[in-house]
Amino acid sequence: MRTNTPPIGDDTPTAILLRECAAKTVDLLVAELRRRPIVQPEWLSLQETAVYCGYSEQQLSDFVKRGIAPPSVLFSRNARRFKRSDVDAWCAAGGPSQFRTDVS
Repeated sequence: MRTNTPPIGDDTPTAILLRECAAKTVDLLVAELRRRPIVQPEWLSLQETAVYCGYSEQQLSDFVKRGIAPPSVLFSRNARRFKRSDVDAWCAAGGPSQFRTDVS
């Protein structure tokens, strides 16, 4: 049993409503993106650096203790910051694996 369905692309009320809804949604998203530009900070906290590099906070903290983390600045007792360009260079060089020593 076939029903008479209009071909795709017809200006049915449903199609018109969907196009209007999609246009409004796109307009809202574009307005929000223009209002709140995407800015990446130059200095990252230990937590942000861990997420950025794909390590856990504990792993990155261990790298800092072992001296194999990217260069960082200790602003206060609990405020270590990593410069994004240093983190990028460290990751590009192999991250902690660049410090491995093969013992034969």
